[in-house]
Amino acid sequence: MRQIIPAIVLLLLSCVSVQAQDSVNVAVAKASPGSNKFAVYGNAEASYISNSVAKGFGEINFKPIFLWRISPKLFIEAEMEIETGGGSADLGLEYANMCYTVNPYLTLHAGRFLPKFGAYRGRLAEGFINRFSSNPTGFGDGGIGASVETGVGALGALPFGDIKILYDCYVVNGPHLLTDTLNAGQFDYEAYTANNNSLAVGGRIAIVPLAASNLELGFSFQHKAKTGDAGTENENVSLDMQAVDLNWYQNISALQSTLRITGELRHQKTGDNAAYLAADGVTKYLFANSPRAWYLSGSLRPALVDNTFFRNLEFAYRYSNYKRPVNAPWGGAAVTSNEFAVDYWLHWNSLIKLAYQSKSDEPKTFYASVVFGF
Repeated sequence: MRQIIPAIVLLLLSCVSVQAQDSVNVAVAKASPGSNKFAVYGNAEASYISNSVAKGFGEINFKPIFLWRISPKLFIEAEMEIETGGGSADLGLEYANMCYTVNPYLTLHAGRFLPKFGAYRGRLAEGFINRFSSNPTGFGDGGIGASVETGVGALGALPFGDIKILYDCYVVNGPHLLTDTLNAGQFDYEAYTANNNSLAVGGRIAIVPLAASNLELGFSFQHKAKTGDAGTENENVSLDMQAVDLNWYQNISALQSTLRITGELRHQKTGDNAAYLAADGVTKYLFANSPRAWYLSGSLRPALVDNTFFRNLEFAYRYSNYKRPVNAPWGGAAVTSNEFAVDYWLHWNSLIKLAYQSKSDEPKTFYASVVFGF
């Protein structure tokens, strides 16, 4: 008992000390305009895939997003991704972007950030936003455009009455031309460092023309004068990309439903001065490298009905097309894809997806996936 009493007294004194220190910290935090505010968001995803070649559970993804508000003008966003698609757990830095708010109409940012070219990869591809379990053909890996960029940029919005103009402009490392036998003419869009003394410049401008803000039309471009590695014969091969995108939704009273339509068209043109080595390592060849990809999707959700079960259902269809260079080692005939999905929303950022895909160069595939946002 004599040993227990001093221990209890010491514990009480420690608690009082901690509470006093916490009070001081709270007071300092309230008094300091630069106090940090921190939050963690993100999503987790699990999937099942079944076709004539394989059946089984596929990728497990966990993507925490860290948000820091350092002051009313300073903000940091970063995302880590842990995925198992390669057969083992793989940890990667998706983005780490530092932002400075100049005024309500202009924000400057620098770091590794979601792409500003087009709308799908930077805004609609996340698992709890995408109504399907896959990407449109030509918009994922091996397609046109980056999923992240490294550089600096400026973005904002300008109101003109009921009309709003959104803008993004940026300077980034940009795409690196690949010249190996299997990938000749494709690009590494997501390199962490530059490969020559040329940077890519680009931007997106969009208009929200309606007072209800339920329609957005965008145009994007990107140009890089040199895409090849420094000192190589392909260093001066240029690349130009353009894209147009659409995002529209409307409540349909007669159907007691919400209709959403999204779409995007992308095109890129590689400089004609590119030369690639054939498999023999000696012969050089050229090909017209001007691929194009587009998709159009629509979804209908009976969100206005009284029945909870039906209100949380959503039915979606997407068509996508990827026109590849005919003579490229990775090219050939155009790839088309038809996808049908039935989703059930558990929460505004959590859902179950059941999807069926018929793709011209792959077996017909059934997908089932669960995405939880947090």
